[in-house]
Amino acid sequence: MEKITILLALILTNVLASQTFDVETIYNSGDDEKRINLVILSDGYQESELAQFIVDATSFSDELFSQRPFLEYKNYFNVYAIKVPSNESGADHPGTATDVNEPVHPVIDVDNYFGSTFDYANIHRLLVPVKTGVLNAVLANNFPLYDQVIILVNTPYYGGSGGQYATASLESSANEIAIHELGHSFSNLRDEYWAGNQYAAEAINMTQETDPSLVRWINWMGDGGIGIFQHCCGGNSALWYRPHQNCKMRVLGPPLCSVCVEGTIEKIHSLITPIDAFTPITTSIIVGPGTDIDFTLDLNEPVPVNTLSTNWLLNGALIDSDVSSITLTESDLEVGNNDLVVFVEDVTDLLRVDNHSSVHIYTVTWNIEFDPLLGIVQAEGTRADITITAYPNPVSNMLNVSFDNPMGGAFSVSIYSIDGKLIRNATTESQDMLQVDMAELEAGVYIVKYYLGNAYVSSQKIIKN
Repeated sequence: MEKITILLALILTNVLASQTFDVETIYNSGDDEKRINLVILSDGYQESELAQFIVDATSFSDELFSQRPFLEYKNYFNVYAIKVPSNESGADHPGTATDVNEPVHPVIDVDNYFGSTFDYANIHRLLVPVKTGVLNAVLANNFPLYDQVIILVNTPYYGGSGGQYATASLESSANEIAIHELGHSFSNLRDEYWAGNQYAAEAINMTQETDPSLVRWINWMGDGGIGIFQHCCGGNSALWYRPHQNCKMRVLGPPLCSVCVEGTIEKIHSLITPIDAFTPITTSIIVGPGTDIDFTLDLNEPVPVNTLSTNWLLNGALIDSDVSSITLTESDLEVGNNDLVVFVEDVTDLLRVDNHSSVHIYTVTWNIEFDPLLGIVQAEGTRADITITAYPNPVSNMLNVSFDNPMGGAFSVSIYSIDGKLIRNATTESQDMLQVDMAELEAGVYIVKYYLGNAYVSSQKIIKN
């Protein structure tokens, strides 16, 4: 019996491994290795309905990129659709849900590819693809470079789910359902309606904190309808709060609130660098009086307004800002080793950097050797992403600052009062974390500035309780 079981498992594995399907490009903005790849899968579409699946996938993509912040960061994404045919149309509906408070659609057993079913966990609207092994095999065999998956299920009844894979039905508000579920799966957002005790947790847009000076979305308070709103009317729900009364994570139709927009941008920043390429990677040139040496970034700029800030430093001194290329000459260089560094940061007003703990900085460093006797310049460029995390914010006693810095080198922190007075400094030579004692400082807002060596990197506000 054991041998038969193993044989069946091997047969199933081979069958799954052989399943390759047509992959259609819905939107392409660049190299898959340098983009967030959103992959849309079909379930409950028969072979004859796959053309409609592409229409549905395109409609979702168009709607997604018409809404903030996907509108501004559209060029950070590629979108692909994998046309997976099912034997039958639709989704299972076993009729086992205990929370039905809407017209009941027929109980049905559908032979679809990923096993998408309503009534998952006895929740009527919870539409989930249960054949995760099959789903993973399709992704592995057809588009292993995926970053986020959404499954469109060919059923006209309201349903969807978040989790590892976002899922949405084709009910009349299908695109809104899909974007809401993507908020869960991609951005780690919580429902802003009360979904049940099992879904309650501290998150970007959910908290039990009611003190306006401590709440995680403190810097948005009072702006664009942001406040501290109780989830519901009794029991455990009364202990939890959301930032907005009319966010897409609560009701379909409105936009994401500014707190959820910020959380989505944070996710984008954690997955992708805005530096597509840089030149030179390596170069060796003969120089002479007036010889130009060009250094250039190929930046993936947000739209319609470029919110990327650049600071160029040569040997620790700022030489230019907010440009994507600079030109050096022989007279700019010191004899021997020179370091040219460019720091790139997204300074969009959709992201209030002092409202969360992490700052994302993207860098390119060129090590430049200049030999005036030979008249030769050799330059080699390397790229690195720096993440600086300061917590807690607000802080009462000790501020912890960690540096994820592949470049290495000494990092330092300077604390300034809001009127620009230097309060204190802290430096780390080799460790990736330092602590700043703020216990004796007066309550208020302080500016924390970060330096790599002598080079200014970034800053953020810290609130002292």
